[in-house]
Amino acid sequence: MWVIRCLRIFTVLYLLVLRLTTKCSKTERDDIDESMVLFHSRIPTHNDQVHPTNASAVLPVPSAPGDPSEQVDRDSHGLFPASYDRFAVPIPPGGDVLPVVFSVKVRDIFAINEASMDITLEWYIRMYWTDHRLQPPLQSFRESSPWINIDPAHTSRMWIPTVYIDHAKEITMPSLLVLPRSLRITKQGLMRYSTSVITKIACPMDFTAYPFDKQVCFMRLEGYQYRTFEVEYSWHETGIQISNSLRTDHFTANFQIDGNERVQHENSTFPSVQLRISLYRKMSYHVMNTYIPSGLFVIVSWLTFFIPVEVVPGRMVLTITTLLTMVSMFSTVRSESPKVSYAKAIDMWMFFCIILVFTVLVEYTFVVYLHFRAKKFEMGQVRPQAFVESFNKSTNIASDQASVAVNGTTSEDKKKNLFAIWEVRLERYTIVFLSSVFFIFNFTYWPFWLSYRIPDTSLY
Repeated sequence: MWVIRCLRIFTVLYLLVLRLTTKCSKTERDDIDESMVLFHSRIPTHNDQVHPTNASAVLPVPSAPGDPSEQVDRDSHGLFPASYDRFAVPIPPGGDVLPVVFSVKVRDIFAINEASMDITLEWYIRMYWTDHRLQPPLQSFRESSPWINIDPAHTSRMWIPTVYIDHAKEITMPSLLVLPRSLRITKQGLMRYSTSVITKIACPMDFTAYPFDKQVCFMRLEGYQYRTFEVEYSWHETGIQISNSLRTDHFTANFQIDGNERVQHENSTFPSVQLRISLYRKMSYHVMNTYIPSGLFVIVSWLTFFIPVEVVPGRMVLTITTLLTMVSMFSTVRSESPKVSYAKAIDMWMFFCIILVFTVLVEYTFVVYLHFRAKKFEMGQVRPQAFVESFNKSTNIASDQASVAVNGTTSEDKKKNLFAIWEVRLERYTIVFLSSVFFIFNFTYWPFWLSYRIPDTSLY
């Protein structure tokens, strides 16, 4: 009997466990089915439509080629017709060449590197062209604005002008989350693409007139795919705009449209537009730190002419100190100015000032030599003169004969007087000569370099 009871108990337990297991499996299956229903409910169907809420509505990005939803996206919004070809130039009706118009706004000049001869600036570039094949969503337009914004990612699906910046060393686009660019369209299919770029372009410089120099740089926007019989580049009526906050420390920048040109490459001609950047160097820094101090040191060297010749230590120390100061200043100017193989205007000025101070030192050396030679002859004539006078007294020679004997030393007196005369002449006329030369040099130096114009040089 106990065996039968054990079998019954085992059977009941088995059935109970089997029932609990079946119930749990059904619950998990129901949960999975419910989660799948929620997942599928989040996927938009092909019949769903995206309605723009304002005039700046952003169209969705077309899907990848070959995706079945691509044709649905085109049909929903009508921007890209089924026959749209992004490789074909949108030639306007009744025309043979597509006009592409440019306008720029210079935001800031980051750096002007004279050593590497380049300029870095931030600027906005805008391109306008008409693509009559596009069909913009008319329901997105408002009366207050003729433009609507569309996703710039559409540029990968549509025809856009191919433009590059000639002789650009580096191009970057400042961005935080997305690239700084925008794409707009009108009802007539007029496109406006705008972007912000930081560009470092090569700028050949000539420092012959430094620091009176004027540097001219050229920035050319050139096509590289479509030729002049397909696309034509030109400047917008606004042309170029300059930001009010544009400032540079050592230059005054002037931007000017240089017109549209055609660039010849091998057997093809490509369109281009060019911008001229003129950089005028500010003179205040160099006048205050170089020209005025060096001119004052030259004048200080002339003060030594008012010191007696006998005061050799004081006069020599002042002259040598002024010369060493000028040499040190010239070395500083050379280290701060651009490193070139030819002489600049400021080098000529400093070299001339050093020559003037050196001339003062050489003049004083000759004056000291003449002064002590005159003293030497004066001391050497004392004994012969006393001997002649005693001899005349002892022999009772006549006064006329004594005078002849005394006149025997007249040549020595003349030599002594010659040294003294040249000493006085050098001291008197050297300062007049040096001041006159310095005045004439300034009279020719400043008008020449202030009116000097370096020929416009270009890499093209």
